[in-house]
Amino acid sequence: MRALQSFRLSESSLMADYASLMSEQLQRRRADLEVRAARAAAENAIKARSEFLANMNHELRTPLNAIIGFATLLRGDEFEIPEERIPEYSEYILQSADLLLGHINSILEVAAIESGGVELSNRALDLNILLSEAIERVKIRKDAAGVEIARRNAEEEIPVWGDDARMAQAIDHVLQCAVKACGEGGRIIVRAGFDENERPEVAVRDDGAGLTEEEITEALGAFNEVHRGLDRAFSGPGVGYAIAKTFVEMQNGRFFIKSRKGKGTLVRLAFPEPPADDIALTQSATSSEDAVALETSHAA
Repeated sequence: MRALQSFRLSESSLMADYASLMSEQLQRRRADLEVRAARAAAENAIKARSEFLANMNHELRTPLNAIIGFATLLRGDEFEIPEERIPEYSEYILQSADLLLGHINSILEVAAIESGGVELSNRALDLNILLSEAIERVKIRKDAAGVEIARRNAEEEIPVWGDDARMAQAIDHVLQCAVKACGEGGRIIVRAGFDENERPEVAVRDDGAGLTEEEITEALGAFNEVHRGLDRAFSGPGVGYAIAKTFVEMQNGRFFIKSRKGKGTLVRLAFPEPPADDIALTQSATSSEDAVALETSHAA
């Protein structure tokens, strides 16, 4: 009969086995958490996209119905309208078309950002020229809202480096948000200049209702909109700040927003300056405007 052989496990061997077991459990736990986080992110994205599309259903139909309605009146199928009303109805059609185009552009820009289909081309530009062109594009919308846009140092050359199309879109969205925030008789002050770090920047300040910190966080979400209750104005999909921030940061720029309820909002877009060996600026025609002081210090 063979004698049974006893064996011993050393303390170090037990500790090694225990450590290996704990490591495997931690890895499984980490993988499980990552899967849950990914599932939650996907579910939130689907929910946000559904809410965005539901909101856009109204945003697109409202100006489109206005265009069809006033165009039908101008055609005079049912009754003849007074000649003096024709310019007024034509202006309504232009305003609605501008609003509809803005919504469509926002949808396309969000889709491009999400798909990674945004390509950038860098070159030297003049930030004041870009700002002048953006102010001209928002003219129909600000006139319809009864909002004034005041301008500072419009004639100063502000060299900047980046993609002119994406810079223009970022400025467009910030101006549109400012117009949307102001009521009739509101005022927006804009300037192109340099920030405290000597980076070229555009600053836009409005005297609208202002936002809380929570509302700013929500507004910077690509599909979220700040709901104001019964007084909510259906004048945009609420993605303007998010798109502007994305296009600025894609170009190694800095997006800064500061706001206070009842005190308005200040937005600053800082962009890279041109390389030292390439300071030639793209030239284009621009009209001169009266300089107006812009307070860049905004009470918190």
